[in-house]
Amino acid sequence: MASIFFSLILAAVALAAIAVLYPETMERLLDGASWVRDQLTSTGLAPKYNVWVKFLIAEQQLLFMGFVIVMRLLLALLIAAGSSLLGLGDR
Repeated sequence: MASIFFSLILAAVALAAIAVLYPETMERLLDGASWVRDQLTSTGLAPKYNVWVKFLIAEQQLLFMGFVIVMRLLLALLIAAGSSLLGLGDR
């Protein structure tokens, strides 16, 4: 449960740090998220469903979700490495 909370916080910090330190990279990431959004909304769904996909998916949400997934993976690797080093995984 704590890893979910920390991954959200770390993702927000990483997102802000990249936006401040590397604005060109952030612009490219937003362009990529826009491409993903376009791919998801052009699947040929009926308009009564596609309107909700367009309404609920935004580039910023996709980008933040990607950062959260990356942070979850990094935290899982750190926790696994830490428990392995401390010998907690053998129990």
